[in-house]
Amino acid sequence: MELVRCSAPLLPDGSVLRCFGYRGYFAQARARRLAPGGDVKLIVRLGDPLRFAAGASGAVPATASAFVVGLNDGPGRTVHAGDVHSLQLHLTPLGAYRVLGVPMQALSGAAVELAEVLGRPVVDELVERLATTDDWDARFRLIGQMLGERTAATAPPDPAVAWAWRRLSRSGGGVGVGELAAELGVSRRHLTRRFHHQVGLPPKSLARVLRFRRAVRLHAEMPGRSWSRIAAECGYYDHAHLDADFRSLAACTPTEFVTRSDGFSLPS
Repeated sequence: MELVRCSAPLLPDGSVLRCFGYRGYFAQARARRLAPGGDVKLIVRLGDPLRFAAGASGAVPATASAFVVGLNDGPGRTVHAGDVHSLQLHLTPLGAYRVLGVPMQALSGAAVELAEVLGRPVVDELVERLATTDDWDARFRLIGQMLGERTAATAPPDPAVAWAWRRLSRSGGGVGVGELAAELGVSRRHLTRRFHHQVGLPPKSLARVLRFRRAVRLHAEMPGRSWSRIAAECGYYDHAHLDADFRSLAACTPTEFVTRSDGFSLPS
């Protein structure tokens, strides 16, 4: 498998978390399970028959040349087969809201053809330009140009929503909706409605995903640390609470999550 990472920032605000290209070949279909990571994925296919399922939304048509995967709060899976050749972006939810210019709530828990969001002519031109460019650095510059043009043409997110997103992200999901609303001086209902619209999940659901992601990271940093200790550090009520969230978000226990040989795509 060839994997090339983009080292240059594609947007000045840091809303592109990761960008990379990859190419390989799988003689037999290879499935990979996914756990929610709190980001939005944009994937441009340059010839591979990847099928992506997020939650209960079903698979993207094999003919789709590009698609976007919204935030989700449940397990998903990908299936790779044959010639795998794609460029993939991971965006913050508000970065995706700015780039796509649509309510992120409509993409939550779904994998959607990018042409349904940006229009067929725009996507077809983008895919053709990327596919006819052999150099990965040139491809990264092309996608960066597209991102810059989109953000220049769309409205920024609600400042209160942006503040709440940063607060939740930096705390690893450790701030309650009531506390966020009180600090902003708005009602819980107002904050939840605006947040859900622009981010894709209600703040309580996203906090759950971010807490799960933090637990995964803490274990990766120190594998010998007990899950009970991790549960306490991440704000779970107890080990049973952490276990229940792992079963809901990843369909397995914490121990199974880090030891299964068939592989998970870990939260970024």
